[in-house]
Amino acid sequence: MILSHRQRFILLSPWKSASSTAHLRLAPYNESPYSRFYDYNPHLQRVVHQHITYADFLALPESQLGYLTGAFVRNPYDRVYSGFLQLQRDIQQQPSMTFPNDWVKALVMRQLSENFAQLAAGEFDFNKWFALVEAYQIYEVGRNSSFPLHPAHYWTGIEQQKSVDFIGKVETFEQDFLAFCKKIGISPPKSKNENVSSERSGLKKAEKYPYAKHMTPASIHKINTLFKVDFELFGYDKLLA
Repeated sequence: MILSHRQRFILLSPWKSASSTAHLRLAPYNESPYSRFYDYNPHLQRVVHQHITYADFLALPESQLGYLTGAFVRNPYDRVYSGFLQLQRDIQQQPSMTFPNDWVKALVMRQLSENFAQLAAGEFDFNKWFALVEAYQIYEVGRNSSFPLHPAHYWTGIEQQKSVDFIGKVETFEQDFLAFCKKIGISPPKSKNENVSSERSGLKKAEKYPYAKHMTPASIHKINTLFKVDFELFGYDKLLA
């Protein structure tokens, strides 16, 4: 999450919802004491990273400050496919990264190994892999902190109720980011983007759900079912399977 005492705001970071770009643009205001990478959080008593949910946020002392809170969300189809790509990048990149200590690295390596086994069983094909993904992997946050596909409403409130003060969408990111900057009283930072895949950067703006073209009807139906609440809460239309 991004935390600014100076501007009195907290921006939570759902997986695959432009969090890296938000961090890059708001870096001059970020005063968060928490690591973006894996680390043991004594308030939560478990290993977490920058993508803590709203429920986790409520357990932190900063939740009592009364600051403006926000989060950006993204349509489930593109989030799931982007998560599929992220899993593969993490497996390649994270083993060589610096961890706070050996036991945290051992935990993450075990998680990455599990993710790799599932990807391999699906032959690194999106639809074959997603057919193997279980509902508990989507809904249970604490089991595998390296699995990036929990519902976006986990970052916007509790029990499907909106609790944050601001919700923006990746699909209208520039417009919504300007609105967020206005709310927190800052001039919009220079436009910078980070962690944007080469495929996504070349997508046509007219495409409503760009990554859905990679999905079989079975995958679309499964996403419609698993992310039913996100579709309803954030006003995303479902595709016909």
